[in-house]
Amino acid sequence: MFAVLMCLFPFRSGAAPGPVEGVTSVELHAVTGFQQGYTVRVAVRDAQRGREVDMSSLASSLRLVRHESGPVLGLEDPSERQAGSCSITAGGHFALITPVSDAQGRTAGRLVQLASAPAVREGRLFLPLDTALRLLSVWMDRDFNYDPARGRITAFLWSSRPGSQLSEIGIMKEGDRFIGVAGGSQQQTRLSGLQVDELANGVVIRINASGRESVASFIKPDAEGKAYLTFQHATGDPSLFFRAFSRGLLKEVNAVRLDGGGMQVGLVFNTALFSLKSTQYRWDRKTNSYVVAVLTDVDVQAVYQAEKEKAIMRGLLHDQAKWNFDTIVLDAGHGGKDPGAIGPGGTQEKGVVLNIAKDLGAIIRREWPGVRVVYTRSDDTFIPLKERGTIANRHNAKLFVSIHCNAARSRAAKGAEVYILGPHKNEDALQVAMLENAVIRQEEGYEERYKGFSEEHMILSSLAQSAFTLQSTEAARHVLEGMEEKTSINGRGVRQAGFMVLWTPSMPSILVEAGYLSNPQEEQKLKKRSVQRAIAEGIFNGIKQYKSSYEQQQLAAMEQTG
Repeated sequence: MFAVLMCLFPFRSGAAPGPVEGVTSVELHAVTGFQQGYTVRVAVRDAQRGREVDMSSLASSLRLVRHESGPVLGLEDPSERQAGSCSITAGGHFALITPVSDAQGRTAGRLVQLASAPAVREGRLFLPLDTALRLLSVWMDRDFNYDPARGRITAFLWSSRPGSQLSEIGIMKEGDRFIGVAGGSQQQTRLSGLQVDELANGVVIRINASGRESVASFIKPDAEGKAYLTFQHATGDPSLFFRAFSRGLLKEVNAVRLDGGGMQVGLVFNTALFSLKSTQYRWDRKTNSYVVAVLTDVDVQAVYQAEKEKAIMRGLLHDQAKWNFDTIVLDAGHGGKDPGAIGPGGTQEKGVVLNIAKDLGAIIRREWPGVRVVYTRSDDTFIPLKERGTIANRHNAKLFVSIHCNAARSRAAKGAEVYILGPHKNEDALQVAMLENAVIRQEEGYEERYKGFSEEHMILSSLAQSAFTLQSTEAARHVLEGMEEKTSINGRGVRQAGFMVLWTPSMPSILVEAGYLSNPQEEQKLKKRSVQRAIAEGIFNGIKQYKSSYEQQQLAAMEQTG
């Protein structure tokens, strides 16, 4: 069974990829058997988001067979690792992994969210190096690791990761990039950093690691205050552990590599000024770290408890910062050469929705100074649909709000609607989506740009958005209620349809249809600045309700984790 990695991205038709500015290379060492392997060079480049790897170069170095057909680059793995297939799209934040069929012929595709989207540089597809290695590890069920100090990638292609099963291919879990030691009976740890917490009555030293627990022994401080923590099988950069302290109980930390693949961390304590009362060592399974606690006058368990509380607080603060409702992207539909819907009286949708978006942004800035507002457009500019969602992803938004006005063949149609991404449930929803999606014909080269956006892609995008369906639906419901309270435009409900502008954002996303410009009475309302401001206030009130619910849910989740 061949494993296939399908990379979909736009090549320059009929031309080989040209040179990319700033491309260098790193060493890749592949372990293919006991004391067997090979070493090659892989093309990389330094970018704002960190070091990126050329996916074609990486695939070639792993001896994957390449096939190019139009915009598709197919990679086949002749080693029959039963990994199935994996597909990634330039600019997309999700990879689709489909394992091979089981005995009953069943397959279960899995969506894996990428930390960064693939980017095309002069016809080549680049991914951040750590993202690429993590994806390959999950897809192929092999260990991949990058050592920045040595500038070297290690690919352990000999066997599956320890304890893995075929059914787990495509599932991301702790230790995805762990590198197993040849022979399989021993397992390697990578020491990655040092953390020292000085207390009024002692010190806690934490050595952070990745991979599996190492066999380690701790020799307590001798009369001169020297102690040693020795790892039987571990790698790492010893320079990360050299540190000197001018005051306090701990004087020095150092590290050396040992013959046979081990490492030793040395600790020197100031026994001339401090009398050591207790010394304890343990491995912290939850954080995969090695902890030495040395006290001068209190019970070590009290220090463990204080250290644990500090770790929990650090985690809560980190999670709180990660999930803070700190950024909203407001997308005023259409713009520039695309006027959008035009009412019987000549009112253009692009101007109405830009006013509403700016009014809404002003309210958010006034009421929530700590929330950042990002506009996809702040003037009469044409922005491609795909770029609007990319802007939201780039700013790590917590909510994407696209604002529009509706139109219908019947001038009697009226009312506001709020949509989320999904297959249409009725003909009206389909017609609205087709009207909004028609804007792609205004974009240069739209035939090539949206060539891959088929019905199948819409289903894939809907699956990706399914992680946010409940949040998107809740936001849509609150926004519609807020608009009904502030305006005389009655709501027509929350609906779903395949809006292209909602395909790209990796966050809760809604599309607001503020009313029907095709209805003469509603057009008169929508073109009034007072009504536009009222609509903006209604949308804000809905977002306010959603924000409150969102933050309560995140707080409850953090408390449960703590």
